[in-house]
Amino acid sequence: MVSREKALDELLDLTGSPGLNTRAGLLQRVLQTALSLVEADGTTLVAPHQGSLERLAATLEHRDLPAHELSRRGSEFTRLLVHVSRPLCIPDLAADSRVEASDACPEVDAGPALFVPMRRREHASGYLAAFRSRGAAPFSPTDARQLSLLAAWTAMVLENLRLCESVEKLAVTDDLTQVYNYRFLKMALKRELKRSTRFGQELGLVMLDVDNLKGYNDRNGHLRGSYLLREMAALLARQVRSFDLIAKYGGDEFTLILPQTGIEGSVAVAERMRRAVEEHAFPLEDAGVITISLGVAISPHDAEDGQTLLRTADQALYVAKRQGRNRVLTYRDVAKQAGALR
Repeated sequence: MVSREKALDELLDLTGSPGLNTRAGLLQRVLQTALSLVEADGTTLVAPHQGSLERLAATLEHRDLPAHELSRRGSEFTRLLVHVSRPLCIPDLAADSRVEASDACPEVDAGPALFVPMRRREHASGYLAAFRSRGAAPFSPTDARQLSLLAAWTAMVLENLRLCESVEKLAVTDDLTQVYNYRFLKMALKRELKRSTRFGQELGLVMLDVDNLKGYNDRNGHLRGSYLLREMAALLARQVRSFDLIAKYGGDEFTLILPQTGIEGSVAVAERMRRAVEEHAFPLEDAGVITISLGVAISPHDAEDGQTLLRTADQALYVAKRQGRNRVLTYRDVAKQAGALR
């Protein structure tokens, strides 16, 4: 068993290391530190994660048990803990009627238990808990103080991680539509082109532009137009796979990167988007009033570098709008039409 002082020193020395720059790495290290700090047989940590509560646990035998998602509000005991401001020491967990199965530590037949709220911005949002096997000595006031210090440190570092993630998201996200911005689009396109070339795969790129947005703005105001773009971005995002990427390209233009997708698949996605927008009733307008035009280009057939691929898709988009809007055209279509004209 590592000494209490050494356990804390090791944790503090590792602050900022790669393993503690992720939420999962941080919390697992906290659980392992808690085991040594208060000489426990098991520890759990409950904290908010992606709109619900997540419970992580560790024991002396299994220091990385699978995470378990709890309900959004947690158990009655969890709600009790987040409203108290002091550690809660329980002599015998099984004898306490307030405790539910989800509040215990997996794989530990616990007797003594110690629960410490984790506070963020003066409000408790989760807790850190330690458990000893039935028949072991109860936790002491010193244990409670030390676990409270660890919980306070954990809450602070979690908040810092959350803020860092928010800053990183702001750097690559368009403020209005909440999809990726042009800066991130350029980096992602370069990365995906390099990957597709390495594995000999096709890459689809779709440029789309909102039809009739100026008329909508004239009738309803530019603020309503901004809301429409945000609603459209969410609608478009629902039409693609999890590994596809949609980004804001210009004022009312979006770009879609489709890895491992050739001409047929890219056109199918573009058509699905076109129909979704055409059939959607945006605020203050009937379905079909607001539409989109789309241009499709494929790497490596239409272009091999990012700027050329964007330009060829944009040319197809321009022709689609000129030929009547609310349609999908590929760069190959445009090239064939130009050849027919010559």
